Amino acid sequence: MLKYTMALCMACFSAFVSAAEIEAAVAPKKLTEFLNGIQSMEATFEQWVMDAKQNTLQNVTGTMWIQRPGQFRWNTADPYPQQIVSDGKELWIYDEDLEQATRKTLDKQVGNTPALLLSGDPSRIADGFQVSAYRFDETGEWRFDLRPKDKDALFALLRVHFYRDQLRDMYLEDSLGQTTRIEFKPVQLNQPIPESRFKLDLDDSVDVIEES
Repeated sequence: MLKYTMALCMACFSAFVSAAEIEAAVAPKKLTEFLNGIQSMEATFEQWVMDAKQNTLQNVTGTMWIQRPGQFRWNTADPYPQQIVSDGKELWIYDEDLEQATRKTLDKQVGNTPALLLSGDPSRIADGFQVSAYRFDETGEWRFDLRPKDKDALFALLRVHFYRDQLRDMYLEDSLGQTTRIEFKPVQLNQPIPESRFKLDLDDSVDVIEES
């Protein structure tokens, strides 16, 4: 809880520091520039899910790997062990406790998930989102607010923070007020990641569900 409180304080700090809003035409270009600087990344993360009244629904830790184009692996640890893996063509979601895996064709719409935003094609961001950008000169931080143009999108707001050119955290909010905050601690940036990392090996006992 102390770590979460500290993380929230860091997020709130930006609100009290003078921010310069970037021109609307420049904002998506600047975000694309930051994302193009991440060709691959390995990081640990902590994730909090809160309801509209800010009650904690879930708090998990894990490790993630992304590599362009479209490859990612998102492993969460106990108490909700799950693996989300894509080789750029197929997406697997494996719930270890249920011994159940779902396989579907990868939806390549950038930003459908945080992992897709990081591993997808940055040049497509402006097609699907209205992007606002803010620069905090005192802290060296950049904040980008992405609002989907598609009314059926999974979230109403996706906020991304970069601190000194490094991805720091992501924040999502849905139409019902539920929020998700993901804080990253990069381990390795722009180093080759073995292709095997983006494959999912399952035991025969795992029930596989096919989705289109």
